[in-house]
Amino acid sequence: MSKPDTMQRSRGQLATAYAPHSLFTFEGGSGACFALPSPGNRTAGDELRPNTQRMISEQIQEYFEAWATRARRGTNLRHDVPLNLAVDGRVISDDAVRVRFGDLAFQVPDRVGYVPFPLSFVCTRCKLHRHSDRVERLADEAARFRNACPSGADNCANDWQQLDVVYAHWSGNVEPITPKYRSWQDGQVRDLDRCTSCGSDRFLLHRPPGRLGNWEFQCVNCKLPRPMQQRDLTTLEELGPLLAQNQALPAEINMEPVSYRASAAYYVHGDRLLVFDQERYIQLLGSAQTTLLSAFLSTEYGYPPTNLDDAEKEALLQAAGQSAQWDTYRRVRDLIATLERMPQIEPAAIAAQREMIARQEAEWNETVFAGQFEAVEGIDRACRERGDYVRRFDPVRMALEHKTLTEERLQGRQMPDGKSASVDVTILDDFLFPDDLDADARARLLDQVRLRRDLLGIEEMRLVRDVRVCEYTFGYTRTSSSPVVMRDKAGSAEMPVRLRLFDKVPVGDRALHPVLCLIQSNEGLYVRLNEACLLEWLEANQIQLPVADPGVRLGGRLIEQFARMANDEDVRFSRFLDEYRRERSVPRLAYPYVYTLLHTMAHHLLGISASMSGLDLGSFGEHIFVPDLAFLVYRRGMTMDLGNLSSMWRDRGDPAYGNEVLDRMVDPASLRCGSESVCNHRGGACPDCLLIPETACLTRNELLSRSVLIGRGFPRWDAEGRALTGYYEVARRRTRADATP
Repeated sequence: MSKPDTMQRSRGQLATAYAPHSLFTFEGGSGACFALPSPGNRTAGDELRPNTQRMISEQIQEYFEAWATRARRGTNLRHDVPLNLAVDGRVISDDAVRVRFGDLAFQVPDRVGYVPFPLSFVCTRCKLHRHSDRVERLADEAARFRNACPSGADNCANDWQQLDVVYAHWSGNVEPITPKYRSWQDGQVRDLDRCTSCGSDRFLLHRPPGRLGNWEFQCVNCKLPRPMQQRDLTTLEELGPLLAQNQALPAEINMEPVSYRASAAYYVHGDRLLVFDQERYIQLLGSAQTTLLSAFLSTEYGYPPTNLDDAEKEALLQAAGQSAQWDTYRRVRDLIATLERMPQIEPAAIAAQREMIARQEAEWNETVFAGQFEAVEGIDRACRERGDYVRRFDPVRMALEHKTLTEERLQGRQMPDGKSASVDVTILDDFLFPDDLDADARARLLDQVRLRRDLLGIEEMRLVRDVRVCEYTFGYTRTSSSPVVMRDKAGSAEMPVRLRLFDKVPVGDRALHPVLCLIQSNEGLYVRLNEACLLEWLEANQIQLPVADPGVRLGGRLIEQFARMANDEDVRFSRFLDEYRRERSVPRLAYPYVYTLLHTMAHHLLGISASMSGLDLGSFGEHIFVPDLAFLVYRRGMTMDLGNLSSMWRDRGDPAYGNEVLDRMVDPASLRCGSESVCNHRGGACPDCLLIPETACLTRNELLSRSVLIGRGFPRWDAEGRALTGYYEVARRRTRADATP
């Protein structure tokens, strides 16, 4: 085969709309082509650290595993689903899903190859159909098309139109429309490409208006009609032996005509993750770090450590080579005791010394004393069993990512241009205040921002100027973006949709599967909820939480509950959240409710930000940190970040109401829905209010409900079916109580 041509587009387009194996036309809508992986893309090694590459490969492995599990259920089929019909055979080893890290090439998409496709043509005058099997033979064969004309070569109009319809199948295969028909005979696949009556290989293609299924071929010689149909080769080879035994449905094997312009012809698959500079906390996710991981979570969420006396602490620190730090610690501790007996000493001076002692103790608890913690059963189980959790829903991973985000982006770091990497919206810097405000006006503005922040039950909200994200694509499906598909001719049977990797390309002296990576740095908004308010909201709605010792933070209890839920197929968080698609099926547990609350508020903020910033909903992304009661929404895009969110915040500020973003969120009208009764019936989330494009949402728009914010309903999966008290209602009540003298 000749080397395909290549083209350049934006990186975002090359990783999605023009990703390998997609079908597209050039500008003007003519000339259909098939995209191919390009060996000319450079590796992403400079932008992606090895640990980030490993995390991407783990996510891809998990994606394939979860996909295979869901696709192989075989609901209402007459046979077991072969693994090869659920996922690409190249990720199957010993009848198990195994994506080999060494077979992946992490690349920056700069170009894509392409070839003309489909090579199937119809004469615009006489309707004669012709096709070519190979691109390199197309020119020679097209010159002879006129020889088959029913009117004779001399009278042929020679006006050929490339067909804009292809055969597609959920196995991932796509073929040009031809009269050829594939069948299973005598234990093998046989092709029939001639008329069964006269043996002619010339056919007309009739294309009446309406459904594509009404198209049909007709023999030029004997006028015998032939329905336009084809059977998928991969599926026929697997299920052919079962057809004669009536153990397989013809509808499972039949391909369907699809316009190559339709989304059903191609769905690209990928994911995203936050990119960090340091790996100090992320490294704790390694299988050999379970003890340190458990100790970190115990410290982070307030679980009491094992009581160590001074002699035991000193021995541990001596063994760690930190005797000098211990001596300093004891001197400061003794000094504090002395200062406390001196009334003339300012309390602030004593508080500063205590803070230094607390920081030192926290550092030792995370390192030297880590192994001395007695983790509670729930935390210990979460650390041991987290390998079975879906990564995007894993609260342990969330906790470590949040800790890293806090240290790298939220705490005092400056960018090369001198601006702070993040700014608290109740403080702001000169770049985020509206122009021409004096000191009094600025103070009034911040007072109003604080009021609205409290009315929303938010503890902390920050504008983050450097949110680094890697979005990547690695494979594709056809006819459906989900693991199963249903067709009328198959009744209630769910047929497996096959997830396929991009084909290999030469990389150095090897052939590897490309993973197309988009590394971005954009602005975002970080929000952390008030823990006391959230606890009051859970109590008001009688939502179950594990019992914990005094001082243990809510995040630790949520991790414990998630660990228990993971072993219950009715409430666990699977990759596609099938457990939360059923109505009235899940009891009132804190973890799914806190996730739904954070996720819904994130979408609420996204909707308002999109309307005020000039960005569309699909250009946003989100990240949820359940144990820390926080979320991050950010601009997605490979074009230059023009400061849309910071400009929005500056331009929408006003001393009369603080900031219009928060003012709109506080306004009850902001969560009214044009499909009110229908929306409430389906759980309080629809395209008129909370839904965003599925490619931008972490959960494909699951675990959303307006009811968690404003009450007047409940999520569709709530087993109790009793109206909720909204989180905003609890926050308003608390704010009014605090303001009462």
